[in-house]
Amino acid sequence: MNSLIIVFIAALLFFWAYRFYARKLESLWQIDPKRSTPAYSKFDSVDYIPARNWLVLFGHHFASIAGAGPIIGPVIAVVLWGWLPALLWVILGTIFIGGVHDFGSLITSVREGGSSVADIAQHVISRRAKIIFSLFVWLALILVIAVFAYLCADTFVKEPKIVLPSLGLIPVAMVAGYLLYHARVNAILTTVFGLVCLVGLILH
Repeated sequence: MNSLIIVFIAALLFFWAYRFYARKLESLWQIDPKRSTPAYSKFDSVDYIPARNWLVLFGHHFASIAGAGPIIGPVIAVVLWGWLPALLWVILGTIFIGGVHDFGSLITSVREGGSSVADIAQHVISRRAKIIFSLFVWLALILVIAVFAYLCADTFVKEPKIVLPSLGLIPVAMVAGYLLYHARVNAILTTVFGLVCLVGLILH
């Protein structure tokens, strides 16, 4: 199948999910845009800070969810079963699994004052449940980090040319954060600066 057709079909499905399926989820969770969030009700300039949705919050969330499942899972699926299962996993999994999970967990956290899932477990179940859940999350994160460390190290050894672009992301992100939050540079200009730096690292 032509790749442009695949992209077109995926775009249609994501558009439908954004315009219609997301509204269904909003009605199920009874979303009220006028309701104050912890970023405002508990504002402290440290942990609770209002963020612009498309320019800042979307980027943070996108970076946070790009974990082992969404990245490594489709790669393994392609190797074992071919491109179709991987494509279905990425598109349908994003809409019906990943999107619902992330949306539901974020809204639950917001309504619990920005609490973590472990704190919510303590409030709803017991302190023992919080301890067990915290241990599970801790062990799961160790596993995820170990897998990423192994894959990154293996990739760096096999493709040394990607070392600089990959590690160069860290100082670029630090400079971009400084420009946004301390120098108060326009978000669009900061984004352009970051993209130019990334392209320069890739083309070095």
